[in-house]
Amino acid sequence: MAQMRIGLGMDRRGGPSELLLRGIATYARPDRPWVFSWESPSAEGIRRLLELELDGILAKDLDDRGVELIENSRIPAVHMGHAVKAAAMGCVDTDGRAVGEMAATYFVNRGYKHFGYHAPIGTPSDECVVSFQKRLTRGGHGCHIADPRRVQEWLSALPKPVAILCSSDDAALSVAEHCRELGLVVPDEVAVLGVDNDIPVCSLAAPPLSSIQTALERMGFAAAEMLNEMIIQQKPGRAIAVPPIRVVSRRSTDAAAASDPLVARALAYMQANFAEGDCLNDFFASIKCSRRTLERKFRETTGLSPAQAWLRFRVEEAERLLADTELRVETVADRSGFGEVRQLQLAFRKVLKQTPTQFRRHAVPSFGANR
Repeated sequence: MAQMRIGLGMDRRGGPSELLLRGIATYARPDRPWVFSWESPSAEGIRRLLELELDGILAKDLDDRGVELIENSRIPAVHMGHAVKAAAMGCVDTDGRAVGEMAATYFVNRGYKHFGYHAPIGTPSDECVVSFQKRLTRGGHGCHIADPRRVQEWLSALPKPVAILCSSDDAALSVAEHCRELGLVVPDEVAVLGVDNDIPVCSLAAPPLSSIQTALERMGFAAAEMLNEMIIQQKPGRAIAVPPIRVVSRRSTDAAAASDPLVARALAYMQANFAEGDCLNDFFASIKCSRRTLERKFRETTGLSPAQAWLRFRVEEAERLLADTELRVETVADRSGFGEVRQLQLAFRKVLKQTPTQFRRHAVPSFGANR
């Protein structure tokens, strides 16, 4: 099989880039004779790439001039990230609608009643905020959109406690810093959720930031697969929206915001004891309230029954173990409180509409590869 030279117009460093590159490598190795040439995504970097005899280009964070240069070259190309104005280029991006839906569901299930959305000046509008608002509207809630020029004024005026979705982890870090300057406590008064799960940004923040983990490795794999089709089969480029993986919970959302104190207490208990087989019965036995009364309050506050809320916490732990470890599915089922694989499978089909194995393959395309 003849070698193909592929240009990479992207930065090498940073969590998102490294995950994209891992997905590209998973697709390319060991079966495809791709030879890579690397440059920055700047116009000058793209110029240097185009001086080579390339068969295709994979790029991230191109500016308008870089897009124009690639389009004029007529070389098959796929851009990873936000859509670009180039009819012939393929595009692989995160599914903004799924991100907004996931964030809203996560917050509502934890009992929040007030919500906000923040994106910095210059952030391209996308489907994320629209989907976030639509999901909240279905639950009878509104959403306060930030004026990026007056963030502190906006934060001060919001009803508390409030749950805020930010367009990125950097934007979430900025909101958390504004809260600190204003004396607002994260997460007790303001819960903050970012997007992309950029681990250095999220982990070094004070408090550490929760974030929606986007499927960057899957995006890199899909981009490489599309480029191969464009080169070998001469297929046109197209747009692919890749669903996110999960919400990675850290301290910035670690609060039960239910307006009813008993429901808030129940949520906190479930979160701490989700793997215990008698979690619900133990909690019911510890309170001076009938089961029926608590179930009614739970539905009024979160839209879920206590059993459904407990199930969500167990599913979240199973997602974490599947995405972040190489544990066997049997072990994941045991550690997340399901006990048996069949119960884990039933829960995933009910909540996520997929199997645990399908979830893991989406989250980690390289899992099990080349072994």
